[in-house]
Amino acid sequence: MKKGLLVGVAALGVLASCKDGKVANISSSDDDVQEDTVEAYVGDTLHLFDEPSEPPVTVDVLFDDFLFGFIDDPKFQRQRIQFPLLCRDGEEEERIGVDEWKQFDHFHTQDFYSVIYEREQDIELQKDTTLQSVDLEWISLQRDYVERFDFNRIGGRWLLTEIHKERRENMPNSEFLDFYIQFVSDSTFQRHSLAEPLKLVLTPEDDEEGVGEESLSADEWFSMKSDLPLPTDELLNIDYGQASVSQNRKTLMMCGFSNGLQMKFRFNKDNDGWKLIEIEY
Repeated sequence: MKKGLLVGVAALGVLASCKDGKVANISSSDDDVQEDTVEAYVGDTLHLFDEPSEPPVTVDVLFDDFLFGFIDDPKFQRQRIQFPLLCRDGEEEERIGVDEWKQFDHFHTQDFYSVIYEREQDIELQKDTTLQSVDLEWISLQRDYVERFDFNRIGGRWLLTEIHKERRENMPNSEFLDFYIQFVSDSTFQRHSLAEPLKLVLTPEDDEEGVGEESLSADEWFSMKSDLPLPTDELLNIDYGQASVSQNRKTLMMCGFSNGLQMKFRFNKDNDGWKLIEIEY
């Protein structure tokens, strides 16, 4: 089995959020921040990169590179929000200014983010430098609760433009997510939802050749699953615009924020319901 599965990853920074339709007011300690229109935030931001610790000027080439900088750097984060920021909760709307923007610790325990997709070619969207909009979804698995952060590329730079709070049942992948919640919380249901045999695909590392395949029994799965990145409380999911039309197959890809680890969990649905058929890493 490949090395590096248990490599620790750095904890995430924090994102701002609407919470139950309310936004807490706090005073910003950053004297450089100005409550201005969006033009002020899509203007020249090269001064952000004077210090080596701040994001490189190539941060807007790929959305993933931008997102890591946005989460990690509060100063850069404020520069990349379209104020006043529209926050929707059902029919309710609220606009918040820069002085009301709150660092919110939704993701301080998140080591991985997920991507749910159906077609293998859709995973290439992560590398698409022409994307103009991407959604980041914070999905609570304990409540019917989703916060969607809408990012758009404006003037060549990624900006957070809106936040939406909505019910999970309204999401395109809601049926699969309902299954996933039961899968990670109920061991009896989980055992019933494993293919027999369960395929384990090991992709080669730099110093290895060929692809290895193994078959796992249910008991072997249960002995290893605690070491796998399968969140039980929250999913931080990225929607790059991948297709979401099939009700019979899904791939849940978990990506480490700091160590580059990727694991794919492939699920198919048959007459007995969803089943985990393959793990790849």
